Amino acid sequence: MTTGGLRPDEAADPAALIDLLRQLKDRSRLTFRQLEQRAAAAGDVLARSTAADLLRRSTLPRPEVLAAFVRACGASDEVDEWLRARHRLAAGAYVSAEPPVDTSSGVGTDDVLTVGPDEARSRWFTRPAPLALLVVATLLVGLGVWFWWPQENERRTSEKTAVGASADETASGTGQGSPASGRSQIRLARDPQLCISEGRDRSAQYENEVAAQRPCAGATPPETYLVPVTDGMYFVKWEHPIKGVGCLTVRREDPGQNLVEPQHQCRTDSWDQLFRFLPTGSAPNAYRLRPAGSDLCLGIRDDDTEVPAEIAAEPCTGQPDQVFLVDPVPAK
Repeated sequence: MTTGGLRPDEAADPAALIDLLRQLKDRSRLTFRQLEQRAAAAGDVLARSTAADLLRRSTLPRPEVLAAFVRACGASDEVDEWLRARHRLAAGAYVSAEPPVDTSSGVGTDDVLTVGPDEARSRWFTRPAPLALLVVATLLVGLGVWFWWPQENERRTSEKTAVGASADETASGTGQGSPASGRSQIRLARDPQLCISEGRDRSAQYENEVAAQRPCAGATPPETYLVPVTDGMYFVKWEHPIKGVGCLTVRREDPGQNLVEPQHQCRTDSWDQLFRFLPTGSAPNAYRLRPAGSDLCLGIRDDDTEVPAEIAAEPCTGQPDQVFLVDPVPAK
């Protein structure tokens, strides 16, 4: 089944998108119980109460819930279309308001290091805009503005219901909260002597710096900062004495697709730069890092134990290589 003529891309507001989802369910001729069963068969979590609540509201559902609902209704091949519509509506909210940013670390959202020509090659660069936005980018270049295609804005609500919560969300019921903002250290739970730091793509297919696992004793610079943005999401910022400030970003294209690189511009409307820290419950400081631009988890590429193996966005497995220990670092 497809959306059958439904046009989520034309939804003018969240209420209009929800109305289209109601129509999608009606066309599927499935009950909420059947939707729950179909979602479970596909590996999704979609309690019937969650699906019913989705259609009762006029606010945007969480991306993972929207995707599970659309798949359960039989429109698996059009999930991206629905998610793009949701991203567009959510992005409007980000652009219209200035998000709260923690400045205690001294690293703000718009920090940019000015460097001379001789240092240009060592800077962290922003990747080109997607092809679909070349026309828009051309119009904005004169204004010095860079526009990002909004990807997934993954949200974890504060409502922890007994039914329909994912395993990661349930873990937060243990009392483990969000990590502290400011200067931080992110270590591998399976090997706490290793930290997320700067490395290279060992395949040599992508030449820029990427995030990799390195011994914590030599992991700085760069310094790592967690900067809260909005709705429980964070920038993970690197500050380097020469290369400046960069926000960790999941690459969407080859070479280096799904690797994580620092990009010089930090944008609240760039979903690939926003991360949610989901408590695992295994330790007070243990989290899964979920990029807002996808339904993936950060982990060690191919579960490699070699140093310095790259950090990559991969399907969530629940394995130890996707669990990180996040600790604040005292000010110098």
